[in-house]
Amino acid sequence: MRYRSFFLVISVSVFLISAFAHAEFGNRFIANKRLSVSIDSSIQKMSFRFTCQDDITVTAASVYCAETLHAPAYLVSLQDDVNGQPSGTALASYSIVPKVQSWNTVPLNAVPLAKGRVYHLVVEPDMLRGGGHPVAVIGHNNYASFLTTDVLNHLHPNDGSPDLQSNSLFFDKGQWKELDQEPVYALFGLGAKSQGNPYDDPGIRPIYGKVEQGECLHFLCTCNVQNIAFRVRKKGQPTTPLTFKVLINDFYAHKAIPYYKAVAITPDQISSNFQWVTVGIPAPTSNGFRAECWFYILQSESGKSLKDSADCEDCYQLSDVGNTGGLAGAADLTFDGGPHLSRAVYSMDGSDPFHWIDEFERDANINALNSPCPAPETDEFKPIPTPIPLEDQPRLEP
Repeated sequence: MRYRSFFLVISVSVFLISAFAHAEFGNRFIANKRLSVSIDSSIQKMSFRFTCQDDITVTAASVYCAETLHAPAYLVSLQDDVNGQPSGTALASYSIVPKVQSWNTVPLNAVPLAKGRVYHLVVEPDMLRGGGHPVAVIGHNNYASFLTTDVLNHLHPNDGSPDLQSNSLFFDKGQWKELDQEPVYALFGLGAKSQGNPYDDPGIRPIYGKVEQGECLHFLCTCNVQNIAFRVRKKGQPTTPLTFKVLINDFYAHKAIPYYKAVAITPDQISSNFQWVTVGIPAPTSNGFRAECWFYILQSESGKSLKDSADCEDCYQLSDVGNTGGLAGAADLTFDGGPHLSRAVYSMDGSDPFHWIDEFERDANINALNSPCPAPETDEFKPIPTPIPLEDQPRLEP
């Protein structure tokens, strides 16, 4: 097995928050770098282990292929969990020759999965291709590798609910081993249901001068957001503080209107490793933040661009995660269940209220804490009894 790093290695401080029902937290799902797990032997396998979020009849599954070299076919299968490992018996499977740097989706015979149960999405070489003898070659010059990311969150990305069983496993030399890496996968089922982790692209958002970065959160109710947490680090030696701002989004005019601004952290209070920082904010009304879009933004006068706007020096950086495209319904698998409710935003000229740009397939690591919405009201309807014939009741005869 070989691991290949596709992103800059970054130290991390783990940030865990109890999941609240009916709340919008923004994005607290983190990843620092891509990892690539190579399957280059006929006896090797890998598994994405997960806890099923809801009853779902799965009809398709997706995995991300990071690298190929004259790759053979691979069998993708759903399997039950036995003591933390795949059972070895496929509930449904399909063979594919993976396409590199892409999401690869396979159809599956409909298989029902139960809420709260643990399952495995297994990838292994398909040497026989449905026949009685091998028809493929696998080795260091004939293989594919599949994507994971480096921080094991133990969360479902779409709503932040816990998944203590999530992990990536690798099988070699007759035994399974937990890799403690985040599974990158997706499942699709009947009724437009889906589950998985679509974040195949960890990123860094530079903050310097007029380049401002943040997250748009759209609450489902008026709620009292008391604190905002964001995951940042400094690069080089910034000389001015990192400022936190709240903007009101006038969606009719596509205009961001300033509401609140304060110093979030000074250069001596932050390190070159990513860390979570929490700031308090005043509510805009007596009831809190209205159920609409709010921009939570970070800005600093310090720093300058390094070659291009993707990097900077003597500046601050905000972490994020995103999807590179090619995965159906990827936004429905991200935090808050879609890009309308949560998405990364940035401006190359923060002083211009009309020049804010949405990145719908990315989420910056910014959280609104203490923002529960009440449980939605549900109507209960008593079942209608089946009519039964009554004696001596007049009947119409055909």
